[in-house]
Amino acid sequence: MRKQGGAKGAGHARVVVIGGGYAGVAAALRIAGKAARRRVPVSVALVNPSPLFVERIRLHELAAGKAPRRIELARLLRARGVELVVGRARRIDAAARAVEVELAGGGGAGAAARRLDYDALVYAPGSAAAPQIVPGGGEHALSVADAASARALHERLRAAPPGGSVVVVGGGLTAIEAATEIAEAFPALRVALATRGRVGEGLSDAGRAYVGQALRELGVATREGVRAVEVDASGLVVAPEAGGAAPGAGAAERLAADIVVLAAGFRPAALAESSGLATVAGGRLAVDRWLRAPAHPEIWGAGDAAAALDGDGAPLRMGCATAMPQAAYAADSIVAALAGDEQPPPFRFAFFIQCISLGRRRGLIQRVDPRDRPLDRVITGRLGAWAKELVCRFTVAALRFERLRADSHGWAWQAPRPRGARSLGAAAADERLPSGAAT
Repeated sequence: MRKQGGAKGAGHARVVVIGGGYAGVAAALRIAGKAARRRVPVSVALVNPSPLFVERIRLHELAAGKAPRRIELARLLRARGVELVVGRARRIDAAARAVEVELAGGGGAGAAARRLDYDALVYAPGSAAAPQIVPGGGEHALSVADAASARALHERLRAAPPGGSVVVVGGGLTAIEAATEIAEAFPALRVALATRGRVGEGLSDAGRAYVGQALRELGVATREGVRAVEVDASGLVVAPEAGGAAPGAGAAERLAADIVVLAAGFRPAALAESSGLATVAGGRLAVDRWLRAPAHPEIWGAGDAAAALDGDGAPLRMGCATAMPQAAYAADSIVAALAGDEQPPPFRFAFFIQCISLGRRRGLIQRVDPRDRPLDRVITGRLGAWAKELVCRFTVAALRFERLRADSHGWAWQAPRPRGARSLGAAAADERLPSGAAT
């Protein structure tokens, strides 16, 4: 196999991006666009199970009945010459630098497969629902973790009789958005929110107060300080969390429900772990400060399935707000490596706000410090809903801008390079994009 990467014009490099979500699409467009501007010969292929881009931050809207925009990945990627491979990445052979893909439409043991060799890989398959966190969740609960699940939830909500009950499990942003959206869209249903801690635990006092007010106005009952024990066909069984405020000291309690929605967390894609790559934090790809897999520096991680660390050494929370900057950083690092440029400084990220929709007429913008800790400043009501909608629109607009002109956005990690920093040519061999030959 001929050598790939290295100095300008040293060969045609192959880049594979796994995942067609916010991180994967942003990375693919940015790599192809910046490489073209730099005249670095590269082919980029993006692997995704669906031909459509899913606006995941709007799936609670889909569950409530709002029709999503149809965004075709092939059309989005075509302008940059990125090849879309519709299929599921089933294994990464890091030693051979290849991805085994089960192409869509095959099905079963005879499914069509394709091998994609790479010189650089962006690992961004995202995350999925975690029904296994509650016994019976996989059989009896629904979620808003993906488009199919959100549609299934909508059908159940439509079929529920007046006075039917819905229990949403979780107290974080996803759970709050799901509960309020459902309550507003289906006022004839009784909606409740059950959570281990407090609803909106990561918000300021003012933020929690406004969320509580919105829940009351929408008729959403809250049960704080309880953990989900089991989901069955009749509803949800909860028990007081240790140290919680729930009554009944240790006694389990049944919350009767026609529909149970699990929104208490997501699990990262299992591909890295099943491929033998080092993982942390429940299965997220382990990456260093440059978002590279330590034992395989030709692999960059971005988004929910990668464990990029914050300033305190903990994995950044999942979400497009963190995924897209990671994708931009990984893309710039790959193009720099291909062009023989200096390695960018280590990835760093600063939070600014948290955004929560509370139905279509209410919203909350919570100001946070760079470490994602809440500050006193909040924007609420219709102004908050309008600001949240602008943020949602920006995510897709940012991808379209990358399609038109790569490097059109700056991100928090970018900073002036310190004097005396090493270039890729002066770095250790494993800091240069590896050749196509297996090592």
